Amino acid sequence: MRVDDMNVEKQWDGKSLQEMVDHLLSTHHAYTKIALESLWPLMDQVECMHGTTHPELSELKMLYARLRDDLQLHLMKEEKMLFPYVCKLDACEQIAKPHFGTIANPVRVMTMEHDVDGEIMDRIQAVTDSFTVPPEACVSYHTLYAGLRELVEDMRRHIHFENTVLFPMAIRQEQIVLEGK
Repeated sequence: MRVDDMNVEKQWDGKSLQEMVDHLLSTHHAYTKIALESLWPLMDQVECMHGTTHPELSELKMLYARLRDDLQLHLMKEEKMLFPYVCKLDACEQIAKPHFGTIANPVRVMTMEHDVDGEIMDRIQAVTDSFTVPPEACVSYHTLYAGLRELVEDMRRHIHFENTVLFPMAIRQEQIVLEGK
């Protein structure tokens, strides 16, 4: 774990679940949606222009498509199901037992999805040689790799925050709310 990662936990001490969810939505989710959408045409263009001399671009495009599809579904599940429940917990609202049982169940699924997406990002980083563009690369190639690097770095921060700060706090808060009934 990096020093920056340890500071994330301290930075959020005393903050509410609602503040954490708002941060995730306005910062990471908003950015991820824009990046996923804007990088795809660039990926297509670079692979079309350079794919014959750089066959690794074909694998990169496949990996990116998988990551994009996984993340779009993952973000939707968090925004439609998990985060609204987390915000109800934060408000200590009277809650009916959710269809998913306890929050630990969707958290477990989200964490497993984070692990899968982490593996895809690891593979993207390997295929791109840590986002190193070839010497003859055009501007689009440079832009694509810079965008991929930024996306992967942001996703790693995003995943770390959810796994180590938001999810454990939401699980604790659910126990408090349910025991208070």
